[in-house]
Amino acid sequence: MRARALSRGGPPGASDSTASASTPTPGSTPGSATTSGALGGRGDGRGAGRRGRGGGSGRSGGTAGSGDAGAALAPRHPVRRRAARFWSDVLTTPGRMSVFALLALVTVLAGGIVASSTITQRQSYHETLLAEVEPVANASQTLYSSLTIADSAANTAFITGGIEPAELRERYLQAIADSSSSIIAAAQGLDRADTESIDQLAHINAQLATYTGLVETARTNNRVANPVGSAYLASASTLMQDTILPAAADLYDRQSTSVGQSDREWSSPPWGSFFLLGLAIAVLVLLQQWLWRLTGRRINPALGVASLLMVATFLLTMIAGFLAANDNAKGLSEGAAPMNELTRQRINAQKVRAQETLNLVRRTDPEGSAAERAATLGGVRDTLTVYLDDEEETGSDITLDSHGAVTDAISALDQWMAAQNRADSLYQQGDYQGAIEISSGQDAGDSGAAFDEFDESMQAAIDEARDTLRTRIDNARRTSSSGPDLIIALSTLAAFAVIVGIAPRIREYL
Repeated sequence: MRARALSRGGPPGASDSTASASTPTPGSTPGSATTSGALGGRGDGRGAGRRGRGGGSGRSGGTAGSGDAGAALAPRHPVRRRAARFWSDVLTTPGRMSVFALLALVTVLAGGIVASSTITQRQSYHETLLAEVEPVANASQTLYSSLTIADSAANTAFITGGIEPAELRERYLQAIADSSSSIIAAAQGLDRADTESIDQLAHINAQLATYTGLVETARTNNRVANPVGSAYLASASTLMQDTILPAAADLYDRQSTSVGQSDREWSSPPWGSFFLLGLAIAVLVLLQQWLWRLTGRRINPALGVASLLMVATFLLTMIAGFLAANDNAKGLSEGAAPMNELTRQRINAQKVRAQETLNLVRRTDPEGSAAERAATLGGVRDTLTVYLDDEEETGSDITLDSHGAVTDAISALDQWMAAQNRADSLYQQGDYQGAIEISSGQDAGDSGAAFDEFDESMQAAIDEARDTLRTRIDNARRTSSSGPDLIIALSTLAAFAVIVGIAPRIREYL
């Protein structure tokens, strides 16, 4: 009975109730039992109906509640499912291959782009240094020297008395013209943002006009033997020594320092490019090792070609970087530093010459400044000795005496110092005119001739140092001229080889 009830789909209790209802109890009639069973059946039916409707309402409510919760979670479920699906794909063998290949592509391209841009940046720096920064520093040096020569020539011409020699007049005018040209050249090369240097040039230019006016007034009075001329010349020389030359020296110091700092900044190899290229090579090697263990294929030709291309890129960058850095360093040590030192010593010597002639204008006893003068010129001589050809004697491997400029400067300096001593001796003996003749004379052994020879030799040594600097910078520029394009080409080919090498391996699993 129970089995048949279950097979009909009715609940077990239903058959038992039916059996109970159909079985008459003692003391009851069959009719009453049947009636009772029928009534009970109808009651159970109504109860079941109510329960069905209640249950249906509950399920409706449950469905509505779960629908609201599903609506709240619906926006998050697709993202989570996509993330889970993506992560499961990444963890598969083709997914890991794709990630490894993407990492290799990024490192290869990043290394090539950084190396190329670094070399391009250095090349641009070299061109700027050659075309703008170094010419401004040279113009500043020429400006200072020309101003000092003009002051010395004006003093020397004045102490000759009356109408000055044409040679001295021409020397003075040429020095003033060189000063004006140097101001123009420096102004054209200065960065517009360097307002301090621009203001200094404007100040020097304005004061130079005042100086030349005072010199011409002194010259006019000197021609007619008016004693007030010496006062005008003293005022002009004071303006030059206390105002114009300090401003010119500050301008030169700033520009020469800029050259040294710029050159020093690029005197080290491009270590960042070396690191990125080395990282790219390491990633390619690790990728090939991993594929070997995974697929059993020992060699992947395309990835091998990519590795060789990146090694070639690394070597090219390393060679270009080290050669350019070496030229920069040598340009700094063999060009910029000697040029700066020689220029300063030339300026010191020119100051001594201006003071020498001004003492005669003012009729000042030179004994008071003799010790300081000897110390200054002794320092000039010591500096020149460093740049002689004899490396064993000087202990330096830097020479600027390939054409004998340093040797000639030392010889002329010794003659100048000897002439100064003779002029001082004559002045102290009361022979003022004899002292003037030695100080302004252009004969062999005279102070004027010896100083002119010394100054020309110093200029030749400075020019040699400048040529060394510009040659080294130009070598560094030419070393890296074709590097950027070649590096980009090699790294691009390496990236293409990575794709060719890894794509067939990924398709094997798809």
